[in-house]
Parts: sequence; structure tokens; C-alpha cells
Amino acid sequence: MIALGIAAQQDPNPPTKKTPMPVPLSVACQRSDRQIVIDGSLLDWPELPAIELGDQRQLSGTAQNAWRGPKDLAAVGFFMWDHDSLYFACTVKDDWHRALDAQTLMQEIPVADSILLSIDVDRNTRKLGRNRERIDDADFWLAQEDSHKVMKWDRLRGSSNMLEKGRQVVVHDKESGITTYEMQIPWSDILAAGHAPAAGLVLDINIVVNDFDEGTDPLPQTRIGWTFGCADVIDPGLYGSVMLIDEPLLQSVMPEFPPKLVGPAPLEAAYWDKIYRGFAAHPPVLHDGKDPPESTGGIERLLLLEQLEREIADYPRIDFVELQARIHRRMSREVAGISLHGVPFFWLQGMLEVEEDAKQEPPAHSVRIFRLPQSGWGIRAPILTDSCLVDVAGMGIPDRLWGLGNFLLLTQPIDMTRRNDQLLLRLAASKDHRPFLSHIAFHLPFVDMKDMPLVEAGKSYVQPGGVKVTALGHSLADGSVPLSFGYRVGFPGGPVIVFSGAALRTEDYTGGKCDALVLSPTNLNALAIARIAEPSVVIIDEVFMCSSLPNTARTSLALAHTLQKALLPLPSVLLGPAESWLVKAAR
Repeated sequence: MIALGIAAQQDPNPPTKKTPMPVPLSVACQRSDRQIVIDGSLLDWPELPAIELGDQRQLSGTAQNAWRGPKDLAAVGFFMWDHDSLYFACTVKDDWHRALDAQTLMQEIPVADSILLSIDVDRNTRKLGRNRERIDDADFWLAQEDSHKVMKWDRLRGSSNMLEKGRQVVVHDKESGITTYEMQIPWSDILAAGHAPAAGLVLDINIVVNDFDEGTDPLPQTRIGWTFGCADVIDPGLYGSVMLIDEPLLQSVMPEFPPKLVGPAPLEAAYWDKIYRGFAAHPPVLHDGKDPPESTGGIERLLLLEQLEREIADYPRIDFVELQARIHRRMSREVAGISLHGVPFFWLQGMLEVEEDAKQEPPAHSVRIFRLPQSGWGIRAPILTDSCLVDVAGMGIPDRLWGLGNFLLLTQPIDMTRRNDQLLLRLAASKDHRPFLSHIAFHLPFVDMKDMPLVEAGKSYVQPGGVKVTALGHSLADGSVPLSFGYRVGFPGGPVIVFSGAALRTEDYTGGKCDALVLSPTNLNALAIARIAEPSVVIIDEVFMCSSLPNTARTSLALAHTLQKALLPLPSVLLGPAESWLVKAAR
């Protein structure tokens, strides 16, 4: 048997051996008659109990020397309250401060050194994803920007807004390397209507400091969190607790805190395993028009596809986008914690399935194409060194699918939810010179964008094993290119597979007929491309993927079925995550 990656039973994100820290507790003292001006200076603040964020166990993203010691990132936070507002302040030691790029303010992850203050009023949040426990939760975002307004995120619903009455000021002292964050949040933006603050009220809270250390990187390289050191892996549903008190804390003795309402979230392995076993019992079937696409493969398969569609469509976009950011910057403990539950757990289990199934050598003159669990495609050729990956994203890929990664194609390279930066870095550093093909330069740590080799429309690139890759697209007179390219991949003595991408035009298509067309439903020319390519089979792309952009609808199961009907008489197949299809060389 050929080993494609590490053993299936080995955890790609092994837990740290350091002793976990206890779940933290702190207090917010009452403001009393002291006047507080939100101006970025804490000289008017009283002496308060400090929340320390300086333990190495609280760090996330230390790989490749991203963290260079306490001068690079450490913080101390403080809480205070009155009957109108909650006050929060934090001093962050940071040797290079990145202020907000105003153009990114309304993105899911604004580009700036920042603090995310998460508050769970009911103290019952246990995991990410769409669940009722998060209905009362709120996230408040602080960064150096001109309006001094507080941004409130609702991750469950995928929305954000600027508070009318809140205020925040962030000031950086370049000489000392200290950034001061100061914020006031009205209780009306924290507590439900009809509820008021009082001494003894306990809120579950997390404080996360994001550190950007590169001027062109759109993702934070390092994060430090109040509760990040409380477990072997970082549990995103684990918060610390803050109690409102009306007198100064005496001798640093904490008051007695009420217990949390619920414990850790139960694992869901049996639920997701049942879905995978269902797919194994009801594999994909070619749709040729004899039956409606909905019933192709039987009612049992349709019910499984619909169940999976509901789960993925319901997964909050911001949770999904942030998971990709953690994967890209090798924040392994956070990724491991997120992957304990919900759809990310399903993706990780699917990667184990692909790793095992891809060990099998396909027959001569054919390749097996795998729909990877989260995004993208893996192609297993009879000669392993001819195998390749396309638009792959997700956790565990650099280790588990390294045997397939002899070269990699990116049809939409600047979409971070369709690539894995850690895999790209490993490809770039490989001794056997494994390339990744992109038509647009993008930020990749330790790789200068101006040195990134780019493919050109219409040109072919022959890989060491003889696989011929032709870039399909176009460029304008000024040299600009669309966000997406397509690719035509010809395997020696084997089939030809075309990946349309999202922007391929019929006039850009070259090379004649193909054995398989991986067709994007978002491509406006999808049907016309299929007609001129005359594939033996059309494989529907982009189904069962999470929403990643606020202004772009995801490809639904219903849309995929509609496309299958419109493609007739061309046969098509719809693959679920971790499923595969054998593509033969018919011509």
C-alpha cells in the first residue's frame, strides 16, 4: 500500500504537553463617581484587578517564528461598570502596530491589530456553529480607526453594525511599543430588553488580541486569548467569567462564582459517522435523464444529501471564514478545538476517508477524482507522481494528501476559502520542486509576491511526469485578468479533465473534447462551455460548500439539480464530500 500522508489514526494537530491553565475568573469594579473619558489614556482609571494575557499557553499562531517573545505580543486587560455602560481597557505590548485599513472595515476579518471582546450573557455557549445557545452572544471589535465607534458582530446571523452610543479609542505609542485600547459599551447593547446590571451579575467573556506583523498579509499571524490556555486544545466555546461588584476587590480574593449552566459540548461523532456510512451504502449514480436528478441514486441518497445540505447551509459564514484563517496561519490548537464539533468535525473525518481511499491505484488509462470534504478536488492517477490537487482547502491537507500534491491548480487563488497556505508553503519548499499554478499573485508568508510564478492564458505547462496543464482564460490589453481561470489537464495515456472555474468564456476554451468537465454552476457560460467541451461526464462543482462571501449566494443542492436537468443529454454526476468518480480515457 502507498502511504499518501500520515497514518489515519495519528492526530495532525497533537495537543500541547504544557499543563492547561484553570478557567479564569475576574471582576468588574463599579465606576462610582470617578469621571472616565474615553480618549485612549488610562490615567483617569482607578487601580483595578488585572486580566493577564502573557502566558505562552494563551498564544495561538507561533509557528515559523510568528511570535518572538513578550515584546511581540502580550496584554493586560481591565473591566469597570456603572448602571449605563460596561467599560473595558487593555494595554498591548506590540513592537509593530498595524492600524485599520478602512477599505476592510466591513469585511468578516478587518485587517488591523485589534481586540475581540466576546460576551455570553446566559453563560451557556459551548461550541461554534448555528445553535440556540449563541442567540444572546455578542462580539465587540476594537481597532485604531477614525470614527471611534464600536463595531458589534452577530456571528450567528452573519451581521455587523456600529453602535450609536458606544465609543472606543485606540492609541499606539511607537516609542514604548504599547497600544492602549479603551472602550465603553452601553448595557442596552449587551443585555436583553428589560434587564439591568447589578452587583453579582456574572458574564462569560473572552478577550482575544489579534496581531498583524506583516504589511501585506490580510490575516493575523498571532493571537492571544484569555482562555486559550485552559485546555490541551483551544475550545472556542470556553469563556472566562467576570462578576460585577460594587466595592473594591480586597486582597485579590475572588468572590464565590455561581457554576456555569452547562458543561462542555458533547461530541457528535456518531451523528456524522452515520452520514458517511449512508453515503458508502448509497454511492453516486450517473444522471442520464432516465430519472430526475433528485431521485438518481435512490430516495435514501437524496435524504442524505438534503440532510448534509441543511447542515452546511446553516453553518455561520463568519465561523467558516475564521476557521480558514486559523488553518492558513497554522493556529493548530484553535483548529483542533473547532474541529471537535459540527461541520468541521465532518470535514476532518472525510479527510481520513479520502486519505485511505486514495491509496488504491486506479485502472490503466483512467484516474479517480475525489470531491474533497470542504473544497476542491484530488486526482489519483495510476502513477502516483502524476496525481494532483485542485482548489483544495481545509485542515490536515499538507500531511494527509501530500501524496496527491505533485502539483496544484488554483482556479480562484485570491479566495482564501479555496486554498491551503500551509500546503502551498510546503510545495514551494519541496526538494522535488512541486509547483502550484496560479494566474494571480497573492500574499503567502515568506514568499515575495513579485517572485510568484504566474501562468498565462492559453499556455501549456508540462509537469515532470508528462501531465499537460493548459491555462484557460483571457487577459485584457492592460494586463488585467479575471478573478478565475480554468484549466485543461491531460494525463499521459489517460483522460483529459477540464476545470471550468467561475469566469471561463466559450472563446477562451481550447483543446476540443474532454473526458470529464468539472463545471462551476456560478459560471454564466456553464451550459455553453459544456456543449463545446462535449465531455463524457459533467461533474458538478461547488456544491456542499459553506457561504464565504456576504454578497455571493452559495451553490445550493437545488441549483445543482437544476443544472443537471439543463445539461441533458450530457450525463452528469453529483458527488458528496469524500466521494469519488472513476474517469476513463474514452478518446
